[in-house]
Amino acid sequence: MKKSLIALSLALTASPVFAADLDSDSATVSMDVALYASLTGLDDFTLTADSTDGAAGSTYSGSDTYNLESNGQVRVTMTGSDLSNGSDTVSTSYSLDGSGMTYDTTADSVHNQSHSVAAVATLGDISAQKAGAYSGDITLTVSAI
Repeated sequence: MKKSLIALSLALTASPVFAADLDSDSATVSMDVALYASLTGLDDFTLTADSTDGAAGSTYSGSDTYNLESNGQVRVTMTGSDLSNGSDTVSTSYSLDGSGMTYDTTADSVHNQSHSVAAVATLGDISAQKAGAYSGDITLTVSAI
């Protein structure tokens, strides 16, 4: 009898017994990731004279870099004002990456790169603007395309 129990015990451990599956179900797990972008590193910058400081028609230029990171295609748009000292203004033009006021990232891809913003101010006649400090604002806006 002892031999039979040992043999039965060995048989049970050597060939496992499986319970029959009575039912099963499956599901798909999903999620949607929203389009997201971030601009970092844009700082104030100063324009410096490219020619004679203060002379009629003198130009002043400067630039700064920023990083754009996105998880899909986006558009960066820049707006900017003429430089002003309160009562006088100086004609000012701006560009993103040296070409225009908008930048589109590549379709159907992520983006993480450094870009540049530049400004050029041009004086009028000598008496068209007072000597002194001038400033203006730029705004970079990221939007979905």
